[in-house]
Amino acid sequence: MNPLLINPFREEAKELLDISFEDLSKDIFEFGIKKLQSSLNETKIRKYLYPTESDEIIDVVSFFIYCQALSKRPFSSEARFFATQSSKIYKARLEESLILEKDNKDQLINYIKEILQVIPFQILDLRKILEYRLNKMKGIPQEEVFLYYEEIDIKINDEIIRDLEKLDFIKISGESQNPKLLPDYYFIKWTDAETLVQYTDSYIIKGYILVDKATLLQAYRKKMEQKILSYIKKISEKTKDLKIPLYDEIFKEVSKISGTLSEIEIQSEELNPEVYPPCVIKALSGVGAGDRNYAITLFLSSFLSYSRLIPSTKIFSKDEKPSLNEKEINILINEVVPLIISAANKCNPPLLVDQPQEELNIYYHLGFGLSYPTLDNFGRSKWYLPPSCAKVKENAPSLCEPDSFCKMYFYEVTNKDILQNLKGSTSGEKILLVLKDRMKPISEIIEKTGLPEDEVKKQLLAFIKNKTLTARRINNPFMYYLRKKRALKRKADIIR
Repeated sequence: MNPLLINPFREEAKELLDISFEDLSKDIFEFGIKKLQSSLNETKIRKYLYPTESDEIIDVVSFFIYCQALSKRPFSSEARFFATQSSKIYKARLEESLILEKDNKDQLINYIKEILQVIPFQILDLRKILEYRLNKMKGIPQEEVFLYYEEIDIKINDEIIRDLEKLDFIKISGESQNPKLLPDYYFIKWTDAETLVQYTDSYIIKGYILVDKATLLQAYRKKMEQKILSYIKKISEKTKDLKIPLYDEIFKEVSKISGTLSEIEIQSEELNPEVYPPCVIKALSGVGAGDRNYAITLFLSSFLSYSRLIPSTKIFSKDEKPSLNEKEINILINEVVPLIISAANKCNPPLLVDQPQEELNIYYHLGFGLSYPTLDNFGRSKWYLPPSCAKVKENAPSLCEPDSFCKMYFYEVTNKDILQNLKGSTSGEKILLVLKDRMKPISEIIEKTGLPEDEVKKQLLAFIKNKTLTARRINNPFMYYLRKKRALKRKADIIR
């Protein structure tokens, strides 16, 4: 297979890209669209996923044209979708090549190395290991190193072999085996295997982890996805002023193919410490050894990042997703990260002094992967949502000391049909009209209706019993922040 169909970023691709914008044809546009559609479609049309020699050039050219079109909005969900689907295609092509071109495996490994640092692991002679163990039992000394990987300075000795046997990576019986029949394993950097393996069930040595072929291919896909996104961001400065109708058409089609999920409109706001829930105040002040990791790494990082950038209940929606731009990612890096690091340093003992690896874990939960926060690294991992009160209490119990606002009930109309013909002539109707637009606490209901507290409580209880209303308490610190901030704003508006 043409190596450009596995890695379009190879140097020889430049020879294919020496074309003018006038030469951009509908064929390039249609090939790129059908390739994306085929990657999603169960029928998976082979012509677009595994092009023959006559289509190889258009495959490569269409890839770069699409990158340029999407670079007009490099942080959009469309750009991420394109990178994800394209990387899946390159992974599938590599997988097929490893099967069909097994005699060309060394060359294929070299292609992989252009994207992902990898070293094939192979036991060359099992008899040598068995002979070593037999001689050791007899007290006969001999050289123990069976393999030496000079480029990463890893020596494979019998102790390592025995560890790998325990983890079922290899099996060395008393019989001679053909090493070529053993499963394929590879050394890759352990950071390249993040989210792909359980580190506790894996073998890590000198920063490298041993993985099977399936995990290698997934790691290749992830690195390729990151490379595509980085390239799109890199060229965005050069393409931002280009006005090419085909680029607009490409963006619209990719948006259409990427699905029904809409982007959450980002309306970032300054953080307001005045309305932080008690658990956030405690976490920012520093906590003890038992709760540090969860309080800082997962809870505080997610709460502060979403509260600063997307203070909206929409973050919990399954039908919408956020898409940050360069300005907002810089806010995350320059404003939110320092707050989290400061809280980590206030812990007893200081979290990052005691456990320096947790700094990368913080960045991982913010969406930067196990790497330092930069524009290029954003999107390498999932940006974690703020956890619920139940999760905080379960994982960091010392944080959970509810105040009166935590314990407050908010009333919401369950049966919306009942609202249609209300006139507000009775106390019950007045209460329902107050709750028509959104849920409210009892204090606001009393204020809006002017009814006595006892009457309001009686009516609310009756409505709950007949399932007209539902009474809810705050179940997430992020919701506490949003509701208290809104309440503070309403109070300020009334004073004005």
